[in-house]
Amino acid sequence: MKKQIQYLLVGYPFSGKTVLAKELEKRFGFLRLGIDAVKFDLGYKGISDSNISDTVWKRIFRELDRRITEYLKQGKTIVNEYAWLTKDWRNRARNLADKLGIETKIIFINIPEKVVRERWKINRMTKERFDVPDDVFEEAIRLFEFPTPEENILYYNDKDTIDIWIKKYIK
Repeated sequence: MKKQIQYLLVGYPFSGKTVLAKELEKRFGFLRLGIDAVKFDLGYKGISDSNISDTVWKRIFRELDRRITEYLKQGKTIVNEYAWLTKDWRNRARNLADKLGIETKIIFINIPEKVVRERWKINRMTKERFDVPDDVFEEAIRLFEFPTPEENILYYNDKDTIDIWIKKYIK
């Protein structure tokens, strides 16, 4: 049996976190979590992030924390595709796992800002995924803190295919 791990996918919006998370879910049966699913489950589907109050965001994050803890207690390996923009946010999720004796690994989707901006603009035309408003996108770019070596990082970039990356890092 594989060791239980909490994977936090870290990267800019439109970096490919959801694509990788879905692939890990499909191939390994990892439980995929994300802030958008929690937001939608709590009745905020179709509402822009910028139109959600701080009080509601606190409720959404409490629910995400509850789900992380519940699934880890059930013995599941989780892949959490929320952007985890800041080290403080990542440490919050890490602490939940640490209390249960479960390792957290950061999967840093290291895609350049220029590339994610282009993907964001293309999405405005194709509407392949929901739109991220300008203010929300710019705030994510502004808040983003690159992971540091002590965070237990697995690096993913657009040079490796998903197959090659999985063979290298997910055993």
